[in-house]
Amino acid sequence: MMPLTEVVKALYGAYRLARFDTDGMRCFDISPLGFWCSFYAAVIVAPLYCLLLLVRFNIGDVETPLFRYLAIQTIAYVIAWVAFPLVMDRLVRVVDRDNCYIRYIVPYNWISVIQNAVYLPIVILGTIGALAPETSNGLAFVTLVWVLVYTWFVTRTALDVPGHVAGGLVTVDLLLSVLINAIADNMLSQGAS
Repeated sequence: MMPLTEVVKALYGAYRLARFDTDGMRCFDISPLGFWCSFYAAVIVAPLYCLLLLVRFNIGDVETPLFRYLAIQTIAYVIAWVAFPLVMDRLVRVVDRDNCYIRYIVPYNWISVIQNAVYLPIVILGTIGALAPETSNGLAFVTLVWVLVYTWFVTRTALDVPGHVAGGLVTVDLLLSVLINAIADNMLSQGAS
């Protein structure tokens, strides 16, 4: 388990980056140990993600048995956290920034905590009907745009690449996420048939 002071420091860095402050990069441990510890961000996000899964299951959005649903979603969650760093291991070489790999993945993982802390409550409130569908969809869309811009900023800053290159890498990230979710949804729909 990571020391709480390190978690707080990393989250503070993620917060500063969310404000488009490049000095937020100084808050991250970009050593090999810091790289592995940055995946602790997935543990921090997991309870809120599990709450969303249970809410969706309980309101009847899911026609698959609970164990299968949770198993598929848990596997997809883990894959989503490791797939992009694996892909980036190759892509940083393509953009001639392989020396910045850890410097990028560490903040990339930690900003996910901030992004999910904003996005998941909107989805949960929309799912339970606490927000009107139009409001929920509108807020989710605005948040998605903010997440993409935030990720673009961190990508451009950490890798020190031009904006269009950062945009391409963010697009790869988004498409990979869509693919993982589509595969999980397909598996769930096959199990419901």
